[in-house]
Amino acid sequence: MTTTNRTRTLTALLLVLLLAAPVALAQGSAAGTVPRHEELRYDWHLGRLVGRLAGLFLPSEGEGVLTSRRDNGRITSELVITSEQSREGEFWRYGSRIDATSGHAREAWSSYLWRGEKKSRREEIAKDGVMDVVAGIYAIRKDLPKTSRQMEIWSDGKLYPVLVIPLGQETRTVAGKQVVTRHYSIRGYDAPGARRWKGSLELWLADDAAATPVEIHIERNLANLQLRLQQLP
Repeated sequence: MTTTNRTRTLTALLLVLLLAAPVALAQGSAAGTVPRHEELRYDWHLGRLVGRLAGLFLPSEGEGVLTSRRDNGRITSELVITSEQSREGEFWRYGSRIDATSGHAREAWSSYLWRGEKKSRREEIAKDGVMDVVAGIYAIRKDLPKTSRQMEIWSDGKLYPVLVIPLGQETRTVAGKQVVTRHYSIRGYDAPGARRWKGSLELWLADDAAATPVEIHIERNLANLQLRLQQLP
């Protein structure tokens, strides 16, 4: 190889490394940059044996939409889960008004019609450090925990202590493509004088700049709802 060709080869390698560096830094970042306005669409189905049995009598699949909008220092976020299979109009809705600076929920609401039971609850939240389902997803995306973290979760008007547990990297499939994700588990635990949350929340966040939720599993009332992102933004 001539000196000229060797120089060209080294120059090309340096350009490749320089161009690749920002991508590597973004993938290894400790926090996500959640877009100001976002709409993510998911397919969902009922998981596990209880869910499959329930699917014999109830909707077993459908669509979920996670939206967030930032305006005047606050974020309004909702997760709405519906199904075209539904005869009775079964649905789940989780929503929160979040302080953009602290990430704490300042108002939370939830409603659902499921297994013949209908509930709806909405209330202001004055206590710091409280999250609901969607505020919890936002908080984890914004500041990705490297170790277990304590939180309080609002669920149907009650507060429960929970642990956010990072479970490392896993590969998930989105629109037929393999995506590297960070897996987090949010579970209740026994604390003196507090109720134990019987539900659970599992998150798989893409290793991208926005920490996009690739999969969301919500378990409550013997149902395990598994949402999978239709397509990365």
